[in-house]
Amino acid sequence: MAVTAAVIGCGNISRFHFAGLERAGARVKWVCDLQEEAAWPWAKHFGARYTSAYRQVLADPEVDVVHVTLISSLHKQLCLDAIAAGKAVVCEKTLSERAADSREIVAAAEAAGTVFYTSYMKRYIPAMAKAKELLPSLGRILTTRIQTFQCWGDLWEEAPTAGFFATGADGRSEVVRRYGGGVLVCGGSHILDLVLFLLGRPQRLYATQHQPTGLDYDVQATALLETDHGVVHLEALAHPLTRIGFLDDGWDERLEITGTAGRIEVFSAAWDQVDHKASKLVHYCEATGQATEYRFGPVSPFDRAIAQFCAGVEAREQLGQSRLTGYEVDELIEHIRRSAGRHEALTVAWQL
Repeated sequence: MAVTAAVIGCGNISRFHFAGLERAGARVKWVCDLQEEAAWPWAKHFGARYTSAYRQVLADPEVDVVHVTLISSLHKQLCLDAIAAGKAVVCEKTLSERAADSREIVAAAEAAGTVFYTSYMKRYIPAMAKAKELLPSLGRILTTRIQTFQCWGDLWEEAPTAGFFATGADGRSEVVRRYGGGVLVCGGSHILDLVLFLLGRPQRLYATQHQPTGLDYDVQATALLETDHGVVHLEALAHPLTRIGFLDDGWDERLEITGTAGRIEVFSAAWDQVDHKASKLVHYCEATGQATEYRFGPVSPFDRAIAQFCAGVEAREQLGQSRLTGYEVDELIEHIRRSAGRHEALTVAWQL
């Protein structure tokens, strides 16, 4: 039986959830947004009902899963209400703006036995999935380098006076209002999830952040993370360079894991261009002295993630990804900020 879904929030990211649900064969019964003009095209496309009141969605016994695609500051109450209503939940990242709130959400899902996913889809990029498969071939892992360098324009020399990254009349930028932070939250959250996916939870970290004068968000975040599989060198950077990266488009996101028996290098495309840009993995094997290159065609990791989420909802099992994923990333974000502010290394105080 097909999963019956509701999507709450029809902003930019929702289009990937709608596409993934459609390709997974799910039935979209409800589309919810305060702005009817944003929701109506999707409601029309799926023959779905529209409402501006999310509690109306939660009251529908036919709804199996709720996709929460609102801004992060609105996630907590909606997720808690959906869990209480007995719905499975797929929530966009970041799960919330505070680790304590994320902990409360996933603890409620754990206690209720709710199928609950935070939509960190980059672990579903084909090259990342292949990296996970090849990890045992590397022997003892010695060191990892992972970065997301994203072209946001030149925010380093002069604060913008208009647009998404400019400080508004209330002293807040749109990027902070919508997402709760700068490059650490918007880009670094995904690569922190990849660290968790590939190497497990870090035990200690030391971090730095750079926030230019006149901005209310960071444009650079770096961290050294101690894991059971060596030290991870992590960096998230907002930069003005338009032609760097393996596709020469300003997006430079890559992973390098070196072990005693080999190395893996992964290169991935911009998150919102995955339907027409590819990913690549290079695997070097010390035993053979050969490097093998894997090139993957454009495949949406959103589609792959949502297909697995739907399978979990249908089976009523937490398949492929822990309920704790969103909390784990938010706990690391909070520790990175704290370490950078104090200029000291911290032991990660995992609460769940």
